Order: sequence, then structure tokens, then C-alpha cells
Amino acid sequence: MAASPKSFAQTTISALQSVLPSALDLGADLDSLSDELNEQVREKLFVFRSAYKHLLAKRPKVQVNVIVGTRGLSTEINANVSSRADRLREEIFHKLPSADVNVTMLGAEELWRMYDTREAETLTLECDEVLTSGESYVALARLSSFIKLISDEGLGLRRHLFDANVRDYQCQVAVNKEILASLRDSAGPDFWWLNNGVTIVCDEAHSVGKTFALKNIQIVNGLQTSHTLHNWIKEAGAAGKAALELDDRKILVRVIKASDDAVRDKIIRATNRQTPVPDASLRATDEIQRRIEAYFGAKGLFYDRRKGYYRNLGKDPAKIISIPYLGQAMYAIAYGRPEVARGKPNSLLAEDARYRQAFDPKAGPNIFYWAASVLRQVDEYLQSSRSQTRYSERRHLAPFVAFALVMKVLDKDPSHWGDIAKMAEAHRTFSDNELEDASTTVKEELDKYTQGSRISKSDATKRQPFTKHLVSVILAPSKLF
Repeated sequence: MAASPKSFAQTTISALQSVLPSALDLGADLDSLSDELNEQVREKLFVFRSAYKHLLAKRPKVQVNVIVGTRGLSTEINANVSSRADRLREEIFHKLPSADVNVTMLGAEELWRMYDTREAETLTLECDEVLTSGESYVALARLSSFIKLISDEGLGLRRHLFDANVRDYQCQVAVNKEILASLRDSAGPDFWWLNNGVTIVCDEAHSVGKTFALKNIQIVNGLQTSHTLHNWIKEAGAAGKAALELDDRKILVRVIKASDDAVRDKIIRATNRQTPVPDASLRATDEIQRRIEAYFGAKGLFYDRRKGYYRNLGKDPAKIISIPYLGQAMYAIAYGRPEVARGKPNSLLAEDARYRQAFDPKAGPNIFYWAASVLRQVDEYLQSSRSQTRYSERRHLAPFVAFALVMKVLDKDPSHWGDIAKMAEAHRTFSDNELEDASTTVKEELDKYTQGSRISKSDATKRQPFTKHLVSVILAPSKLF
């Protein structure tokens, strides 16, 4: 049973108090609870009572777990709610004295952890040569052994092993073509001579001889190599798999025991700095990014925190939202800085201060979803025949049109995501008339601002003075009354 969507409410605990103790009272009549409990629940309680009575002689161990979940914070539970929860536990224990009774309050943080935690798994990797350093290793493994590690029994790729990567498979880029060429050349130099190999981080690494048992692994560097290997053997079919068992070529594998998230993050960033990776992509493993991805997925959008992931899954490109795009939306709409969104779409997330502002963990995922939805709606409008906007103008106009839309509704210049929270909660959409009005205003004011000056429209939209000019024009009428 859930409480208010944003907090733990006394009414929830009170409702549980009114029915649970009676429902678990072996002497109470279940039919008398027909108004509070539906037939299916009463049937399950009847089965529990019957089983418990028959097993009494064997002194069965019974656990009663009452779980109350909301989107609130478990660290901010009202004292009255906590005391009612304690009384509920005592009342249930009074009915079942031999039971272990717990009343647990799960907030947004705990619910997310449950969702984001994968069941622990241990995979094995056979190696030919191993160099040990403490609890970490550098090894040479046969290609066949490594492919078994990253593939399931049906030769499907274990995609979850690459969740900690900052980008997905980049398909036919030059480096992957080179990797594939070296794989096809069985008579050429050993594979590991030509390839940097892979880096695996794991919670535990145990070895028996030269076989490793690796718990909760993540391949944090070497995704391109791994995917190319997997595609190579899959395309080769049964004959290729048989030939692979006779292939003596090896791959270099680094195994690092690192269960601490902060250490893992440093390894991910360090290993991915060796090749060109956009600054925004290096944020892909942050918890806030995973939360946004999960929320967007439930709403029908695909948040591409790992660049290329959803493209490789064949998802509609029109529904894919990148990290830089969402950063643009947040700066333009939530923080009233469309010139920052316009001028630095890819690099604005490189600075820690700006990144932490754009992706504030305190903001609900609905804030991010709504901001992205508004910017997408503006983009779609500007690209349509209704707006008659030239192709060259769309890119620098979109953040300002979105900003103007929100400002006209708020009748103020937004400076924090809290300013748009109510609109996001209601998922406020904009009509064609509103889009046209905002678009016309931005275009006309940009023409006036740049007319007779040496600054181009493209440059003007990268600087704050034009933003301030737009604010003064849009808010001026309300200041006259």
C-alpha cells in the first residue's frame, strides 16, 4: 500500500493498522473483513492460517514484513509516522508472538537501489598466462575463452556486462574495421600484439590455477573490441565456432578487483581518456544518468547516456535523447540560459559546476523528461512547414524559443528547476499558436537586436546580452500594470 506520492503519510499507516492485525489474528473471522480485503487476499490469508495451525507443533518460524513505499525520502519521515509504524509492528507481534515482525519504510532512494541492483552473478574466464599484483591480474586469454565470457549459451551478447561504459558499439568506424581485419587474418601476428585488450572490474576475483571466477564484472574498457569479436564469431556461424576452438590467438585482459563505486569511476574515466570521448559521455556512468535513462524508457523515450546504444538496438532516432541535448534543454528552460545551451551544446557539461547544475540529483526525473519534451516539441515545430524557419536558423533559435515559451507562462525569467516544477508535474504542452507566437517573438527581436550591428545572428545567440534583451521585451508588458 502506497502513501502520498512524495511523502510518507500517517493515513497509510493508519489504514494498515485498521486491518493488518485483525487479518493476522488466527481467532478473527476473515469474512468480517470483506469490506477491507478482497476475496483473493482473504483466500491467501486462509491458506496461511491453515498452514500455520497445522505446523504449530513443529514451531515454525514466521516472518511478517510490512513495506511502505513512496517517492519521498526515508531520511525525512515525520516522527508521528515513525511512532505509528512502531505501534503497527507491536500490534502485529501481539497477534503472532512467535513471529519476526518488521515494518520497513522505502523511499525514492531505496526503491531506486532495488531497481538498479542486478542479481549477483559469477562468470569464469580461462587464461593461458597470468601476472598477479595483489588481488588484481594481467592475463592472456584465448579468444574462444573470452567470447564465452561475454556470450550467453545461445551466443547472445551479455549486454549488461558493458553497462558501465561511456559509449556503446560504434559499428564500422576505422578502429573496428582494423580489429575485424586482424581477426580475419588468422595467419597474421597474434591478436594481442595489435590490440590494447580489455579492462574488467569486479567485486571479487578468485583463481584456481589459471581459471578465474569473477563476481559482478563490468567491462569498462574494450567494448569496441568485445563487440567486434562477438560479431565476428556470430557471423562465422557453427563452422567458425568450431575453428575458434583451435585458434591459439589471445587477448590481453586486465582484471581489477574494485567494488568501490568511486574507484570504478576513476578507472572508467582514466581508461576512456586514452581515446577521444566527448566530455558529456564521460558522465554516462553517474547514478543520475542511469535514473534519467530508466524514467525516460518508461515514458517511451530513449536516453542515450551510452552513445550509440539505442541506435544499435534499432530504436527510432526521433525518440533518442542524448546527454548534451538534455543538458541544453535544462540550461535553456530550467535555468534561463539559452545562450549557454546554444553556444556550448557539447562542452557545457565538461565543467563540474555546470554539470552539477544541469543534472542536479535533487531534481525529479520528471523535470528532465519535461525539459527534453519541450525542446523536442520546439525542434519539431521549427522543422515543420508551419514555422517557415530556414534550416540554418533552427539550431540557434530552438533554445531561445523554448526559453520564451516557458517565460511567457511563468511571467518571469526561470533561474532554477524549481521554477518549472509545477509545469513539469502537469506535463504542460504548448499549442501551435503558442509555438508560433514564441517563434515570431524570438525571430523579430533577433532581427532588431542585430540590425545595423556588426554581430551576426549566430554569434548573438551565443551571448548573454541577447538573452537579457529578450527577457526585457517579453516581461515588459506585465511590468507596466
